[in-house]
Amino acid sequence: MSSNENDIRDLIDRLLTEIASKSSIDRKKFPVGPFSPNGIYYFDNGEWKLLRRDGLPFQPGENGDGIYVVYFDNTQCSACRRFDPEWYSFVEEYKDRGKFYIILCDWFARECDSKAASRTFFINEVRASPTTMIFLVKEGAIVKNERIEGSVKKEELASKFKSFISS
Repeated sequence: MSSNENDIRDLIDRLLTEIASKSSIDRKKFPVGPFSPNGIYYFDNGEWKLLRRDGLPFQPGENGDGIYVVYFDNTQCSACRRFDPEWYSFVEEYKDRGKFYIILCDWFARECDSKAASRTFFINEVRASPTTMIFLVKEGAIVKNERIEGSVKKEELASKFKSFISS
């Protein structure tokens, strides 16, 4: 191997180390995002957990009655990265009053390594990102839902969410 090739390898190793160290910091702040596997995630006891990658699409109500808040996230979406701080702050504040999910693909249903997530994007006709959907499920049926497209502030999410609490 030539000296030039060794220099290039060293540079690549340093860059990868730097990227990995920065991404681990971001992952602590925003645990589901561009470096996460595509799939369906849920918030449970203060942490995000991968629910499934394959199988059936996510259905509001599959975890009982209540308010479901679902964030459709694309890893290649810069608007989603701007929305992430609002989303995670909102979830932290309202974690005891709803059921929170993230459906993560690389780019909508067409570029997704998770069949379950891809199908969930498809059946909900998600064509803008970020998209957040709120569902009220009573006796196993969706009785109210709302779609919020684009990067919105936490206060707007909270306002819409509160209208579901009073329903």
